[in-house]
Amino acid sequence: MSRKGRNKKTLLSEPLKCVVLLSSDEEIDCLLAERKENKQLNRVNEFVDRNNLIPMKIYRTGIFGRRVSNEIFQTAVRYMQAGKAEALVAVNLDAISYGIADAYYKVGVVREAGFRLFTVDEKEPMLDIYTPPKKKMEE
Repeated sequence: MSRKGRNKKTLLSEPLKCVVLLSSDEEIDCLLAERKENKQLNRVNEFVDRNNLIPMKIYRTGIFGRRVSNEIFQTAVRYMQAGKAEALVAVNLDAISYGIADAYYKVGVVREAGFRLFTVDEKEPMLDIYTPPKKKMEE
């Protein structure tokens, strides 16, 4: 099912390996959480196919609480630091964070590690995050 009104221009010219992070706000019913994550996965797959991204691994948070979902996020970042992916894809920032401060934190963690964050709704969120210039190593 194609979504009308979406940009046809791709974000990337070269293929980029990515990690997909799915999350639901469901706390009790694990079957409902799985259905919501499957809907998110359909939207993410459509986005990934259109924008030249290659999903390498899919992380699901299910009905887990904040602590476990933050651990899953850190696991995804460590997976990228191991050199297996270069970007993180989610449906939107609200799906992977618990507020504005947490959204800035998670975007900052991904960018500080040297990777990119894409969302289906916002494409590549451009939050005002200061990135200091890299220091030249003295020999």
